[in-house]
Amino acid sequence: MLRQTLYLFSILFLLSCNTSKKAVSSGDSIDFTILQLNDVYEIAPLEGGKVGGLARVATVKKQLLKENPNTIAVLSGDFLSPSLIGTLKKENGERIAGQQMVETLNAMGLDYATFGNHEFDLKSADLLQKRINQSQFEYTICNVKRADLPGGPQAFTQKIDNQDRPIPEYIIKEFSDSKGNTMKVGIIGVLLPFNQASYVQYDPVVESFRKTYELLKDKTDVVIAMTHLNISDDLSLAKEVPGVLLFMGGHDHVEMNHYVEETVITKADANAKSAYIHRVSFYPSSGTAKVRSSWMPITDKIQDDPTTAAVVEKWQSKVYQIMNEQGYNPDEVVMTTSVPLECKEVDIRSRQTNYGALTTSAFEYVLPNADAYMINSGSMRMDDNISGTVTQFDVLRTFPFGGGIVKMELPGNVLQKFLEIALKTNKGEGGYFQVKNISNTNGQWLINGQAINIGQTYTVVIPEFVAKGNEANLGFLADFKYKKEATFSVKGSTIQNDVRDIVIAYMKTL
Repeated sequence: MLRQTLYLFSILFLLSCNTSKKAVSSGDSIDFTILQLNDVYEIAPLEGGKVGGLARVATVKKQLLKENPNTIAVLSGDFLSPSLIGTLKKENGERIAGQQMVETLNAMGLDYATFGNHEFDLKSADLLQKRINQSQFEYTICNVKRADLPGGPQAFTQKIDNQDRPIPEYIIKEFSDSKGNTMKVGIIGVLLPFNQASYVQYDPVVESFRKTYELLKDKTDVVIAMTHLNISDDLSLAKEVPGVLLFMGGHDHVEMNHYVEETVITKADANAKSAYIHRVSFYPSSGTAKVRSSWMPITDKIQDDPTTAAVVEKWQSKVYQIMNEQGYNPDEVVMTTSVPLECKEVDIRSRQTNYGALTTSAFEYVLPNADAYMINSGSMRMDDNISGTVTQFDVLRTFPFGGGIVKMELPGNVLQKFLEIALKTNKGEGGYFQVKNISNTNGQWLINGQAINIGQTYTVVIPEFVAKGNEANLGFLADFKYKKEATFSVKGSTIQNDVRDIVIAYMKTL
């Protein structure tokens, strides 16, 4: 199976200031392997079981360990949130909030992780701290501190061997060969300042990373990084701080690979639909290293690891039980479709999809006669397409955050600014919008086929989350009032003001 991976590049990097011309011999290297994941929100396979699944990733890691005992698995941020499971509550009333991910990653054998912006979706620092302490893998981050403790910002901690230890700016991992020769690898974690949770302080990315690298480079033979940044920021950082062998990135959700001078940058597909495998050879005699990186799809051709699969099944069963208790019927078929409903993130964050159109039509179903209807694509987290029968469970996992919708009155000039950001600036991100009654012709925004009049007031229906100014680059919306109803009465039925209930009710009419 591993032989079937696609080898993308093999690049030799000089990692020291040694200008010796001594030839690199293939026989004197210390070799290690890294299994890279990023942006994993689902523990189970997607697309009808065809892709993804952490039990399959566990199998891959075990095979890599057989190939080379010097193997580690890393995750470059975003795993505690969001997911349908994570939004549900346990018997004690506490939200699951990533516990299912921690337990599954523990079983899978994850070794190291850094924070992603969605780790700070957790409402309280204490809850995040609980998840960190439940992790059997280690965290590292160079530019994030906890900001809600007496005495000022300080490092988050992790309980290891019953001791609360500060999460370090870097980790040093030692590897050895069969002859007992050793080498040291430095690992740095870094995160973009996206989620402005009150209990988090972000230090500047480049400054923090450079400082950490300078501290680390003379203590190690090779430096690598787990980066949770936009690819543009990865490319800039690699130029600003040269000398790092490998950036194992996250945040962008789709597979990509780049290199900037001495630094290779890779990102796998979100939700463990794929992984990157990095085989690194370090040559002590010359102080040089070579990395061979390969992209590996995670598909149903890979067998489940039984131990990890058992943890996944435990949590999947719990989800159904909780949803039933909340009044949902996960197995109820709410519609059938011969055309797949498109909700893969690569699509829904870059173009209008039929599932986005269905969702905004559902908004119109409960709140007719508005001028326009919009939903931020980051609300639709399924990263999957649905065909055939569509169940309540499919809708619930599409909208794990839920939340209500509101009416907002916006002047024409503000609506124009809104659309420029929502459909251009935020393209490729969760702040890109699915829309109804909105179009653009020759650079001009149209509402129901008519050019926006900047002196006119328009009624738009949007999620309350957006109306509060919480979406990227749309904070100005918080300056405008909105109206929210608790329920809607449609054709004799009462529908709760929650996007999940609204979409379920509308699907039943199709």
